[in-house]
Amino acid sequence: MTRTTAAPLPQVPVWPVRGLGVALALAACDPHLTGSVTPGDVVPPLAAVALAWWAAPPLVRRPVQYSARKAALLSQHRNTVFAVGCVVLAAFSTPPVWLASCVAALLLTYLLIVDACAAGPAGIRQLRARHVPLTAYGASALVLFAAFAPSDGSAWGPVVAAAALIAVAYAVGTALWPREPRTPRSRAQTPER
Repeated sequence: MTRTTAAPLPQVPVWPVRGLGVALALAACDPHLTGSVTPGDVVPPLAAVALAWWAAPPLVRRPVQYSARKAALLSQHRNTVFAVGCVVLAAFSTPPVWLASCVAALLLTYLLIVDACAAGPAGIRQLRARHVPLTAYGASALVLFAAFAPSDGSAWGPVVAAAALIAVAYAVGTALWPREPRTPRSRAQTPER
């Protein structure tokens, strides 16, 4: 009688992803320290670093709900909570274009790496395919361009933003849609009636 053991979980690069998370959290909270530093200037960046240190490393466990307690749910979905928290932090400030671009690039890189680590070998293969990261970064650049495009109050602003969002949705959909090669069906394979 042979014993089967469960396949070991893939090794996840904790330190690089944690460093990426810390950089993302710091960029999202926009710490601009001036000559006179007050506790109000230091607390948000320190809280963001602490949150990133805990929440940024990717989870590789199966999506099974072990407990319905709030702390367990938060721990199970901490990568998502971290990404959403960084977006909310960046949304409440008015960062300059260069910082918003850095936040978008760091967030997209973080999401791509965490998803690839969580999916295992299939996720790593998808990340290594050139069209997926290029499409994601291109879509992000298009949204940033539409968000920071100068608008003079004309009626074209919402149309340009809607077109950019449609183009982004199409690009992401075509990049992530599973493609299977089509095989022609011959008449010999069709069942007889």
